[in-house]
Amino acid sequence: MIKIKDERIGGLMKELVRRIAGKNTEVIVDVLFSKENLNEFKIADQLKLTINQTRNILYRMSNHGILESTRKKDKRKGWYTYFWTLNLIKSLETLKKMKQAELHVLHQMLKSREMKNFYRCNLDNIEMNEETAMHHHFLCPECGQLLQPVAEEKKLKEIKTKIEETQKQLAIVEEELQRITPKPKIILPKKKKQKKIKKKAVKKKDKKQKNIKKKKAKPKKLKKAKKAMIKKKVKKPKAKKKTRMKKKGKKKRR
Repeated sequence: MIKIKDERIGGLMKELVRRIAGKNTEVIVDVLFSKENLNEFKIADQLKLTINQTRNILYRMSNHGILESTRKKDKRKGWYTYFWTLNLIKSLETLKKMKQAELHVLHQMLKSREMKNFYRCNLDNIEMNEETAMHHHFLCPECGQLLQPVAEEKKLKEIKTKIEETQKQLAIVEEELQRITPKPKIILPKKKKQKKIKKKAVKKKDKKQKNIKKKKAKPKKLKKAKKAMIKKKVKKPKAKKKTRMKKKGKKKRR
């Protein structure tokens, strides 16, 4: 089982479950954290909820890929019992995406606050930009009271502090992801084998060059040998023919 070093991840996981499964569901993180194949009935007992309520939470989490399950059939009763495990890698990946989306929204808010003026109704907690306030004649659409300009300096500070917090949280999640995710094994060829291959290739080249040199050198030697053989073959038969003719001539005269 993968263990988390940073304790702050637990709080971020609770935030993630709250967004996925709804309010008061983050307690399930304490039950599932650093455990494997938990019986759904035991989870329901620890949460003090019915089995249908716990299954509803578990199914919502599994739809986002942060939970894994296996099932076993009860031989006596005939129904299936599910066993659940929290997938930390996928949970941290979804957390990373969530925090990146938050940062994008906060940066957009900061830009709009720096460029535009906003107005607010303190009774109804309604806030709007200058264009919409002009459309309503600077009056609250709910109670009709005059809208008050928002102190932009305070609001900008709030947004900037939120950006800093989310950036820190994102950095924690990314560090933990790098530590947990298994790195792919890179198999490099052995150096000795490479050297042997090079030597063999050099030897083959040397052999080819030697063979070419031999082939080039052979014709000169062959020409000389052939000439010598031709001379020998021509001289011997002529001498034999002359001696035979002389003997025949002598016999006829007698």
